[in-house]
Amino acid sequence: MSEALRETRRVMGSEALIISARTIDNKTGFVEVTAVGGEDKEPTGKKSNKKEQYQPTDDIVDARPWEKSIEPLREDLVSLRRMVYELRKITDEAVLPGFNDLRTLIVESSQEQEAGRLLGPIYSELIDIGVMTDIARNILRAVEMKLGLAGADRRDWMSLARGMVRETLGEQIKIAGPLVPGENARVFPFIGPSGVGKTTTMAKLASRMSLSEGLNVVMMTTDTYRIGSVEQARRYAELIGIPLVVADRPETMAAAIRSYAEADAILVDTPGRAFEDEDVRNMLEDVLGAVGEPLESNLLISATHSTAQQESIVKSFSTLHPNRLIMTKIDEASQLGGLVNMQHISDLPFSYLTSGHRVPEDIEVAGTGRIGQLLFGMMD
Repeated sequence: MSEALRETRRVMGSEALIISARTIDNKTGFVEVTAVGGEDKEPTGKKSNKKEQYQPTDDIVDARPWEKSIEPLREDLVSLRRMVYELRKITDEAVLPGFNDLRTLIVESSQEQEAGRLLGPIYSELIDIGVMTDIARNILRAVEMKLGLAGADRRDWMSLARGMVRETLGEQIKIAGPLVPGENARVFPFIGPSGVGKTTTMAKLASRMSLSEGLNVVMMTTDTYRIGSVEQARRYAELIGIPLVVADRPETMAAAIRSYAEADAILVDTPGRAFEDEDVRNMLEDVLGAVGEPLESNLLISATHSTAQQESIVKSFSTLHPNRLIMTKIDEASQLGGLVNMQHISDLPFSYLTSGHRVPEDIEVAGTGRIGQLLFGMMD
């Protein structure tokens, strides 16, 4: 490299500015030097083999002859200094942004660790009531963002965080409201596994619609698999004073729908075996398909079910295209995190919550305030 720089000065003159210098091939030692300015210097001829004899002159003798011998070295040092400056500039432009990103990441990580330390107790409480870990983390990340945007002092985070968690849950939980016959449909199937309370829930809503709202209501059942299911539905219908129709085949369902064309609401009970038996599920699809008009299906899931069970139920009944969720047995659950989990698992809005066997008392329209109250009642 030094040799190349000296040759550049010799050819282009001592005033040439070195722009760049790089090694082309490490094995051969070839280098490339780029320079501007200066004047070309004509190559000198061959030196004579004759010895030059000293001829005294009247010129002033140079008092510092060594300066001429170090001049090429001085030029090399200047060029190297320029190269170092350019390389440092290039390196700074390439490396410093990465260091800045790393510094930002470290700062954000330390802030996140501090937030995690401050909000850790709330995270533990969400896990304790059965909220899935990923959902709990997402909730707290949203809360951290809100706290940061609010510019709140970290010493006040815990006092503000609980209210923000409740607010965040309210934003994420979807509510469908009560069943309104004639708004979207008049036929309301109740689907779900055995033991979730489909027949009882249907009776509760039929009683409210018929006795409180004065609607013309019909109860139907397609469940002829469970022993006593038809008798149970018939007793409820007799107590309410409305008709009960058994429609366990597509043709009987179609005939029943035609017979009760003037009914305001038709509530349909279904077999819980459809959850475990694919043949029964296919039969149910055919029977409901014979209705011939819009359906508003309600998927019932017990609050006592585990998250894995809830996921399996949602997957099994997805072919029946449920529109709403009804969470049953709220009073029997030791954890109510499923209310949060189900929203993310199914993406279906809540319609009702049930908490007992009394007809028609133990049912309420779902609302974000009530769900928040249930969840935070378990956390307090």
